[in-house]
Amino acid sequence: MVTDPVSVVVPYSPQYTPESMLEEAKQTVADQTVSTELIVVDDVDTGPADARNAGLDRAETRYVAFLDADDLWARDKLERQLDRMAETGAGLCVQGSPRTLDDFVYDVFVGDLSEVTSAILVDTERVNVRFETGLDRGEDLLYALEAATEAGVCCCRDLFTRRRHERSMMATEMDVDTYLDHAKRFGYLVSQRVPAAQPYLPIYYNQLYTDLGRACHAAGDYDRAVAYFSRAVRISPHPVSALALGRSVLYRAAPFVP
Repeated sequence: MVTDPVSVVVPYSPQYTPESMLEEAKQTVADQTVSTELIVVDDVDTGPADARNAGLDRAETRYVAFLDADDLWARDKLERQLDRMAETGAGLCVQGSPRTLDDFVYDVFVGDLSEVTSAILVDTERVNVRFETGLDRGEDLLYALEAATEAGVCCCRDLFTRRRHERSMMATEMDVDTYLDHAKRFGYLVSQRVPAAQPYLPIYYNQLYTDLGRACHAAGDYDRAVAYFSRAVRISPHPVSALALGRSVLYRAAPFVP
């Protein structure tokens, strides 16, 4: 069993997480079966990316983990990850079933592996990546993609529990234009920094414009929905996007359709 101590970085803002939830998260750190150094970083004025980078700067250990203040860890989370990293030689470990690096890149970029932050354990002697401060969303996914392609990735199942609540950042809504700006910047950064993700760019942008089309259709903005669905189909003619386009065209022509 690997017994290296682990620094645990927890960004915290009372705007998004009640203090009681922070205390519960901290207890799951204290309950770990390996030695830990807890670093709580106030991110009220900066943001989670800056807070996590500040935590990386303050960490005094080789291994650093990240935990969102509203999540909870399994008691043996770090122990299992350290053992798995020793077995595989990977510089990054996250939650999930075993998979190849290519599958990991696909699943994070365009698949279903979208919640990674509270599972991340990184070997800082092998990974020199920083969190991208120019992103309000997706900075954790970009970090995971860069770290994995730099030093390899391994996975363990059932590492943490996600807790959602009305004040969480995940519960806040972003308007369509802002979401598009951030999503396009995320896609651009991935395309520049993660060559292994480039084959999946058409899928990413098809999904992006399809999601935007659905949001506009739900809001009754059928002209804009048609525009976004049309762009999605031109990028990648997926049948889901094509069907959604046809539906919005019908609603635009006959808005009385239920």
